[in-house]
Amino acid sequence: MENRQFGSQTPQALTPVRNAWQLVGSVLAIVGGSLFAVGAFLLILSIFFTGLAAVLSLAITGGTLALAGAIQLIIGASFRNASRREQANLARLKVEGHSFPAEIVRIERQPYVHVGRSTSAYAECTYQNRDGKTCLVKSRSFLDNGQNYTAWVHVNHFDPTDYAVEVFTEMPQVSADYDYR
Repeated sequence: MENRQFGSQTPQALTPVRNAWQLVGSVLAIVGGSLFAVGAFLLILSIFFTGLAAVLSLAITGGTLALAGAIQLIIGASFRNASRREQANLARLKVEGHSFPAEIVRIERQPYVHVGRSTSAYAECTYQNRDGKTCLVKSRSFLDNGQNYTAWVHVNHFDPTDYAVEVFTEMPQVSADYDYR
């Protein structure tokens, strides 16, 4: 068994929050793929029947399900692309821009979007730029589950309106002299 002493310095674990757009895109892709597969199966199945009513009902049902599935796949892909663009912008600004610790002043929940116990939300944050001026920024949507959050703002050197806010869940700090985990 390992005995680790931290003294007064306890490391704080930060975990990025879940992106709401990526989750919506994934769910739509799963549902859309399933609908498309069932619709295609029904369309193929209609080939093997000879009765006009059976062929017509299978073809209409299969075509409708396949079309609904294709539409959901397209919408899901657009949500996932939006999420990828946000992630690419964040990665670019982390490399090319300045990073500042931010203070979250308000979490704005969007009560009409629920995923389990999580609600879609965004954070309004302030940070001090290199000139010592306080700036107010807004994060992208994330899934809020009522935890404590911390944030970092990554800003373009030349354009302060080109920014990305990175929100993390903050694990509670435990003050312990020994860690026996």
